Amino acid sequence: MKYIRQLDSIRALAVITVIIVHWLPKDTFVYAIAAYCNAPSVFFTLSGFLITSILIKDRLKIQKSGVSKLVVYKNFFAKRALRLFPGYFLIVAIWYFTRPGSEPINFKYYLTFTSNIYIYHIQQWPALAHLWSMAVEEQFYFIWPWVILFTNRKYLGYVIALFIVIGLISEKAMPDNFFSPMLTINCLDALATGALLGWLTITQSSALPKLYKPLGIAAVISFVLLLCQAVFHHFYFIQDRTLATVITAWIILFFVLKPEEKPYLLPFILENKLLMQMGKISYGIYLFHFILPYYTYHFLPTVNTFLHLPQLPHERDYIVMAENFVLLLGIATLSYRYFEQPLLRMKKYFEMPAVAPLPDLVPVLDGTGVAAADPLATVE
Repeated sequence: MKYIRQLDSIRALAVITVIIVHWLPKDTFVYAIAAYCNAPSVFFTLSGFLITSILIKDRLKIQKSGVSKLVVYKNFFAKRALRLFPGYFLIVAIWYFTRPGSEPINFKYYLTFTSNIYIYHIQQWPALAHLWSMAVEEQFYFIWPWVILFTNRKYLGYVIALFIVIGLISEKAMPDNFFSPMLTINCLDALATGALLGWLTITQSSALPKLYKPLGIAAVISFVLLLCQAVFHHFYFIQDRTLATVITAWIILFFVLKPEEKPYLLPFILENKLLMQMGKISYGIYLFHFILPYYTYHFLPTVNTFLHLPQLPHERDYIVMAENFVLLLGIATLSYRYFEQPLLRMKKYFEMPAVAPLPDLVPVLDGTGVAAADPLATVE
């Protein structure tokens, strides 16, 4: 069973757009393009797909292993905690003990993964604002296993589709302000779109080829609309996050259906080894990118002055940005290798008992990437 390695490149490209949005001046063209890529929706769609695929496989194994659904839920949540919690709480602890910025912060919301609600309530960006997406992910992980494991199999597809509708309606019904997209209910369209694709991949694989062409057409239209929004500032009747979700869903479906040896457009990007490696450490990149400039703000310009490098205005000091990016890759690599991976080895204590593959899973899983993919090699 193959691993969809190109998804690592998608994660890397998405996290690069996040860095651009948080580091570059808002009046640059690159910033405008990156902002409309809507990286959180990309991460949410990927997460919904991979998490749901894993949960449905575990549910199908239950009937052979005899393990209770509550044990499956406990194991699932424990593995997600091992992936999310160490890096997340490390960032919170670093900020708590060093306080490099003056932005408001209420740590109880970060300790309870409700910072997205906090941001919506205060209507401004606090310290560690980027952790709002981690709050959305964790709230989703808390609820979604109950949906997948305990909903009648006959109605599961309809229930997942209902969550997409709820997310779309909520986006329109909520008061129109800058911070409403941080609420989990407004992220359900991306999370549940990925989940629906995961459900189809495992249980309705014969329908995937029929879905490919219409989803591809929708993705092309979405791409054009995103460009129009970014460049010409028109066609806002569909939100950019919804458009990004459609494009991401099509990319996932493309690689689920694509034979390993079949050529495709842009392999030099999606199979680039550097991008793939960035994708593997993208969680650490996401966590550290927001706080790193607080600690290098005075240090790097001083070093550059000593080295007689050109001095640029702070908000456009691209030399410092490049230096920060190199530091960020190094820190994320060290975190992944010496902090995250050792803790992830504990996941073996929360695995499902080994069982023979179920007959209805064998033809489905062969040739797809849902078996080996780590749903939180992302940012999510």
